[in-house]
Amino acid sequence: MAQNDISFFFNPASIAIIGASATQGKVGNTVLNNIINSGYKGKIFPINPGANRVCDLTCYKSVLDVPENIDIAIFVIPGKFVNPAAEECGKKGVKGLIVISAGFKEIGGEGVEREDQLIQIGKKYKMRILGPNCLGFIGLNYNGSFAAETPKEGGIAMISQSGAMLTGMMDYSMTQAFGFSCNISLGNKADLGAVDFIEFLANDDNTSVILCYLESINDGQRFLEILPEATRKKPIIILKSGISEAGARAASSHTGALAGADIAYDLAFKKCGVIRAKTMEDLFDYGEVFLYQPIPRDNSFAIITNAGGPGIVATDAFEREDLKFAGFSESILHALRAKLPLEASIFNPIDIVGDAAPDRYEFTIKTVFGINSKAESNEISTQGALIIVTPQAQTEPTKVAKLIHEIASKHLKEKPIVCSFIGGKSISEGREYLKQNHIPCYNFPDRGAHSLKTLIKRREYLRSTPLEELIIPKFKVNKKRVKQIFSTVHEDNRTVLLSYETSEVFDCYGIKSPKSRLAQTPRQARTLQSEIGKSVMKIVSPNIIHKTDVGGILLNIETDQDAFEAYIQIVKNAKKFGPQNAKIYGVEVQEMIDFKIEPKVSEIIIGMSGDPQFGPLLMFGTGGIYANFMQDVAFALAYKFTKDDAKKLIESTKIFNLLQGVRGESPSDIEAILDVLLRLSQLVNDFPEIVELDINPLLAFVKGYSAVDIKITIKR
Repeated sequence: MAQNDISFFFNPASIAIIGASATQGKVGNTVLNNIINSGYKGKIFPINPGANRVCDLTCYKSVLDVPENIDIAIFVIPGKFVNPAAEECGKKGVKGLIVISAGFKEIGGEGVEREDQLIQIGKKYKMRILGPNCLGFIGLNYNGSFAAETPKEGGIAMISQSGAMLTGMMDYSMTQAFGFSCNISLGNKADLGAVDFIEFLANDDNTSVILCYLESINDGQRFLEILPEATRKKPIIILKSGISEAGARAASSHTGALAGADIAYDLAFKKCGVIRAKTMEDLFDYGEVFLYQPIPRDNSFAIITNAGGPGIVATDAFEREDLKFAGFSESILHALRAKLPLEASIFNPIDIVGDAAPDRYEFTIKTVFGINSKAESNEISTQGALIIVTPQAQTEPTKVAKLIHEIASKHLKEKPIVCSFIGGKSISEGREYLKQNHIPCYNFPDRGAHSLKTLIKRREYLRSTPLEELIIPKFKVNKKRVKQIFSTVHEDNRTVLLSYETSEVFDCYGIKSPKSRLAQTPRQARTLQSEIGKSVMKIVSPNIIHKTDVGGILLNIETDQDAFEAYIQIVKNAKKFGPQNAKIYGVEVQEMIDFKIEPKVSEIIIGMSGDPQFGPLLMFGTGGIYANFMQDVAFALAYKFTKDDAKKLIESTKIFNLLQGVRGESPSDIEAILDVLLRLSQLVNDFPEIVELDINPLLAFVKGYSAVDIKITIKR
């Protein structure tokens, strides 16, 4: 059995229920009955040392007593008894464990230790583990959970980190048209996580759409590796909770998970083609529209309404979602004007006015889509539609719904249709008819626009270059020297590099910064000054943060004799005004840049912080003394960072307009800035021990740049 093979969870030949019970109301009884009542065709082995038969099945004291092979074992016993039973499962050769039992890391203390032991048992016997502290597993072949009901079968796979959320979602689905290929409760994710199941389900013929409710992602790097390929096979929608500070704390206390920075999740999802749901409503809206509606060929839609107000609301929603209005040809406009009332609006959005009967809807829909018309195919730009119905005396919502379904099923199989039937009692039948016939129908038009935008996002992703085919720039660098510098920092029991060290690191990666060298004697300072030229000299000490306060900086050093004397003065000041016993390495001699000769100087901040899930995050924005005030920054993942990614990062900030040049001034050297970002991404990917890096400011010139003030922090 391959380590990543989890197919036996979906189609096991045999199941053992450890803790099976004949007592109604006990979880062990519910799970066993769910397996039996869901029509499972394989062999069932109840395990309970205190019973001989349970639910007319032979009951065994241990899995070791079962005379046949066991594919999976479901645990419904107290947490403190799980590990000894898991050890027996390993000896028996069980392939997978579904640990419903609680009492693990979610309770802290001994629970953390118990879960660690369970993980080690799984590794020892090469058993895969779902849970612990989960609802169970529900597939097309069996219901191995303690859920109250077995959900309807269908094309949606649901993965949830919360069992309670999963039962709520399954119960909600009972009133909807869609059903599930599987429902998977992850619990504490001791072994198997969302990525493992997504990887399997991407190739599962029974699954069309994958929905996830997640509170954390444990292995961000594997997520970045697996998801891009999976999302090209199936739409994947994730509702990630815990995005607020309070929500993150709640997520941590709920499952013992560590919550990452929300911006990193946004960036990772976008890079991998994952659709992010902001609410539970979004999660199912998106699942439904992907399950039943096609991806449009283009961003070009029509709005058809029988009321002006909702049409305006829909128009505003289109603008917010950046949905484009289809343009109608002269022949289509002429046809609309000829048959619609004079007070109707024939331009998109089309208002067929309040007395519109079903036949007016039919005519308008067929006309804008060019059905049964003499219009040339190149005249038909409408690639989908949002159809709005409000209850008027002549409307007959149910008849309109049936017409919409008939037209869509016969003529619009490649063009998405979503509807908004606004109201309650009089339109409920029509709305329900549409939903049961696989046309999404919403209470209000905003949700319809939101769903259409989701289809467009997927269209754009599927047309983009796959991550594995991207060209990632690779520069010739001196990694060996950087490793030596980091080793020196570690040996000195530091985490923050000194200025001259950061300068050399950047030099190793071809990023320009003012020349900077360490002088450890006045004579060395004199020699270095003659090499560097006009310079600024600074005290070098890990114990002195604010150098100016102790007289540790002298500017405009122009001669080698000035450097000799400056060294003596700076060290004297540091010893007199700095902390007692401060460790002094020497004095940095740094090149002074004369910015007055530059026709234009822009101050930029470029940074990197390490996200615990997804690795290095690059930052770009307005720098200098206004960095915190302006907060004009954008972020990107350093993972597979391309030149196009760098361009998009720069273009998403306000300072980009200034870099391009305003009011006749020359543009900054944007190509040089792109080069910095690309080299920086290589540096932080080459050295994951870098936890933080800041350049503030990086001075952008008309020609070239200079990384003036650099800070690098590495892991201890």
